This record gives sequence, structure tokens and C-alpha cells, in this order.
Amino acid sequence: MRLYQKLERDFHQQIDSGQLSPGERMPSVRELCRAKGISKSTVLAAYTHLEAKGLIEARTRSGYFVCPRQEQAEFKLPATSQPEVQPVPVSADQVLLDIMERGAAFDLMPGAPGNEDSTALRRSLARAQRLQASQQQLYYDEPQGSMELRQQLAQRVAHGGASVRAEELTITHGCQHALLLALMATTQPGDVVAVESPGFYGTFQLLETLGLKALELPCSAKDGLSPEALELATEHWNIKALVVSPCFATPTGASMPEEHKIHILALAEKHEFVVIEDDIYGEIYFDLQRPRSLYSYDTTGAVILCSSFSKSLSRDLRIGWIASSRYTDAIKKLKLVTALATSQTVQKGVSDFLSDGGLEKHMRQQRIKYRQQYHQLTQLLNQHIPEMVSCSQPNGGLSLWLELPKSVDTLKLYSPARENGLILTPGRLFTAQERYFNFLRMSFVHPWTSERQAAVEQLGKMIRET
Repeated sequence: MRLYQKLERDFHQQIDSGQLSPGERMPSVRELCRAKGISKSTVLAAYTHLEAKGLIEARTRSGYFVCPRQEQAEFKLPATSQPEVQPVPVSADQVLLDIMERGAAFDLMPGAPGNEDSTALRRSLARAQRLQASQQQLYYDEPQGSMELRQQLAQRVAHGGASVRAEELTITHGCQHALLLALMATTQPGDVVAVESPGFYGTFQLLETLGLKALELPCSAKDGLSPEALELATEHWNIKALVVSPCFATPTGASMPEEHKIHILALAEKHEFVVIEDDIYGEIYFDLQRPRSLYSYDTTGAVILCSSFSKSLSRDLRIGWIASSRYTDAIKKLKLVTALATSQTVQKGVSDFLSDGGLEKHMRQQRIKYRQQYHQLTQLLNQHIPEMVSCSQPNGGLSLWLELPKSVDTLKLYSPARENGLILTPGRLFTAQERYFNFLRMSFVHPWTSERQAAVEQLGKMIRET
């Protein structure tokens, strides 16, 4: 056992036993170095691991403190989904448009106070604006986007275990745009595209727009898409593409085991379909290490990687990317058709933010905050919605999948909830079929202020009255 691991274990035991109480200040780094004769890096490694586990927190210019105890509510996991495995056309729902118009895709009570701190990002963007040459304003950026930013992104992709060249990356207007380019580059109207069920509603919107057929496959709320179901589907249908989120998929938060990723990639190579990986949640993990992307296992160009900063940094940036060794030229042409170019100023600001280490610092804080808010949400659900049948237990991402009694139709509940100031995300939005009516996606992206806690309580009352 390494020295930092021993130090981490000792403090972990002291916190568990109550020797170190919630709110108590931890020994300073300097104190520990002097008292134990160890290096600063050893202490920081131990504290970083304890912080990642949600046991301690760093306070600016104050040191480290023991976090309040967070009892994990134990829930039954939702059963593996059983969609009808049959290609079907897709039809969008008006409720989704209403949710987006209200800016409430991840907020039960939009408008309630938040705690986002984007000062460093705003500073980088403002500096890029000030330094922008007048000549830049007269020209479009190159179709693939800023080389400086693509080089920074190549390093980010490496965090997921993959190696990618900047030349294989194209900057997009968010992850949805990246998914659009990937589907346009690899499919034709009428083609069959395999998807997760429940799956990201944005994917179903794209399939409808492009005239593609959705083949929904069974998914576990814990492990995600079933490779066995995909293998069986390949025996019956000519699948042209698979859209999948191996890391903390929405709405369940499922995270795919490594052997499942390898199995899916082998099927893609054998049956010659492309895998379009939505990796937008990959950076939002609660463990000590980021899970590997499916793209990182690919050696033949069968996988197209799509992601953005919308969930990890800012939904307003609209900076995403798509990585592909096989379809780079087609994607570049499609970028010209669908978006022409991306703001040079915004790209420069984001690139500077990355190179200054701003994203790493931001994400360390965000992961701790989201983990805490996830635990708070489970406690609120346990307290105010005891009628729930099951609930997913994600280890990252921004949402969980809540199953209610079959008598509760969350789509019908949407309008009365809205009249009470609540915005729900009904389960029916996450499929092209008539199912998941008694499910809700619940997000923990926003802090559980008194207003949002009251909203969960109000939601529980409305469920009991249906």
C-alpha cells in the first residue's frame, strides 16, 4: 500500500468512526507534512481521493473540512427495459418543445436560485473578445474549427483512454449538432438505426428529421445497452448505425461495463455498422477515474465520437466536437452545409480556458457538487415520494430514472404540474413507442434550495392525488 493510500485509509476510518466530525477542519497540508515527515504531494493525493469520495471538501483560503454525512437511500433498480424490438418511424412530442421553450430540460423549478460560478470562463471569453483582431470579424473560420482548440480537445479525448489527432476533430455547435453530422454522414432516409430504450430524446428528434427508423433495444438502468439484444437484432435487421451513450446515459445514468463496450465494437466490425458514441456525460463521474470511452477501443474507424461542453461547462457555449478517422471529409462538408463556421472568438476563449487549466479545476468542483446533490435528491425522494416503485442509482451524469406506480401517467401530469410552477420530464419522451408513461427523469444538476425542495414535496402530493 502506498503512503498516500495509508493516509487516506486512516482519515476515512476516523471520519466513519466519528473521530472527525462533520464540519471539522482537517489538518493542514503543512501540518501533516511536518508531523508525519511526508511530502506535500502525498498529503494532496490522499486529500484528493477523500474529496472525490465526498468525505471532505476544500474551502477557498480555509483548508479542508469534513463533509456532512450523506446517507445513501437504498432503492430498487428499475427492471431492464423491454421495448418492442421493431424498426418504427419517429414522432416528436409537443411537450418537449414546451420544456425547451421554458429552458427547463434539467430543472424541476426553473428560475429558482442556482450556485453556478463561471467567473473564470467569462474572463477567458472576455479576454478573447478584447484581443480579437478586426480582420477576424470579416472572415469565417475554417470548417473544422480552430486548430488551437482542436489540439486542446485532442488532449481531452485522451482522458477517455483514446488517441485522436487534431486533424480528425471537427468543432460543432454542441453535441446535438455533432450527432446530426454523424447520422448524415453514415445513413440514408429509411435506414434502421439502433438506439437505447429509454434513450436521449434528442436522438429521436434527429431520426425523425432525417427520415430514419428507430430500433429500440433493451437497456439496464445499471449497465446500459444489452450487447446480447444488439447481437440478436443484427440477425433480423440491416442496422446501419447504433447511437449509444456508454458513460452515464440519460435518462438512467447507466454506465456500460468495459466488456460490453468491447462486445458492441466487435459486433459493429462484424456487421459493418457505425457506432455513434454520445460521450457528453463522460467527464461527470463520481468515482476517482473517468470511464473509458467506447471510441478508445476502436482501431478500425467504426466509432464516431460526439461530445460537447454543454453539460460539463456551460449549456450556453454551444461548442461541441466530433471525432472520426473514417468520415472526416464527409463531416467537414456537412459542417459547411449545416453551420458554415463557428465563432472564432468563442473558440479562442474556450481554448485559453482549457490551456490555463480552468476546466480541470471547474470539473473537480462540479463532480463533488453533483455527487452531493444526487444524494440530496435521493433523500428528498425517499421522504416525499415514498410511492416510487424503483429508481436508478447512477455513478455519474446528471439524472436518474424514477419509476412510479402504473396508475401515474407523467405525461398527463405535465400540465397540472406546470400550473403549479413545476416542469416535469415525462418518461414518454425517451422513446418512440407508447411506453414509460409512469417514469420520470429527475435531474440533480441544480442545488436543492428551499424552493426546489418544496417542489419535490409538491410533486409527491400531486402523484398521490392522481
